[in-house]
Amino acid sequence: MVLKIAAAERPASPFGGLTPANRFYVTTYGATPHIDHAAWRLRIGGLVENPFELRWEDIRKLPTIDETLTLECISNPPDGNLIGNARWVGPALRPLLERVRIKRNAVYAALYGADGYFTGIPIDELMRRENFMPYLMNGAPLPPAHGFPLRLFIPGKYGMKQPKWITRIEFVDHKFIGYWEMRGWSNSAWRKVNSGFFSPRPIPMVSADLAVPTRVAAPVDIWGWALAGPSGIRRVDVSTDGGTDWREAELVKNRQRYEWTVWKYHFAPREPGTYHVRARATAGDGRTQPVVDPQQGSGMSGQPRIDLEVSPG
Repeated sequence: MVLKIAAAERPASPFGGLTPANRFYVTTYGATPHIDHAAWRLRIGGLVENPFELRWEDIRKLPTIDETLTLECISNPPDGNLIGNARWVGPALRPLLERVRIKRNAVYAALYGADGYFTGIPIDELMRRENFMPYLMNGAPLPPAHGFPLRLFIPGKYGMKQPKWITRIEFVDHKFIGYWEMRGWSNSAWRKVNSGFFSPRPIPMVSADLAVPTRVAAPVDIWGWALAGPSGIRRVDVSTDGGTDWREAELVKNRQRYEWTVWKYHFAPREPGTYHVRARATAGDGRTQPVVDPQQGSGMSGQPRIDLEVSPG
């Protein structure tokens, strides 16, 4: 169950809004293709009864979904910056797939982008009603680096399963393994529970041996984000003693399961000193961030950490 926090019950958050396109993370398989939208086509075919293609003007005539969603790279570590939140607008995918009348022997869909990237997804996952194809990002056409003219969104999965510059969806009768999946990355790519800090921010480290605590004056509000897959975020706990004792943080913004939750913890220590802060998010399905979670191709979910040197206010 995902908690719904009414706006009237919580103060507005200064963090966790829309990420501007020019500050939104970019990871790509190769170079950004430059596409003439007038010549671009989306082809849906393979094991279907009614293959067809859509032009740019066809896409713009379709009813749209308008959602604010958070996108995260599978390489994003705890407290990493390979994550962003934006308002996306585009047509729902399922009505288009229903039009092609998928054959019974089809089990997977192969997805292709104009840059040569490809990935695969089981049909039942592709048919989820949440899936859509944005062409607007924060009210403007998708920038070239973010998939102009059209990209695919499968909320709850990492970015590697949501191709940019999509040009073809082909239904096949076998499990289709994508580019990164061939190289050891997760084939399911459902997002793990993850979290990080908005404020205060850690001081960049030259090396682990030269780590310097972030200086703050007491009391201090610690702000952060948390995100999971389709189950959303249930709670966030904060420890200020390196993980011995935990206290529940306030969920300031927990609007919906596919957008990052904004949390706040008011820290008012009695004594000055250095405090070792950790965050620990729990997803709606009960999964909680472990102390550490090394990257093994399926994302990372370890607890983020920051050292604070607290002086009297």
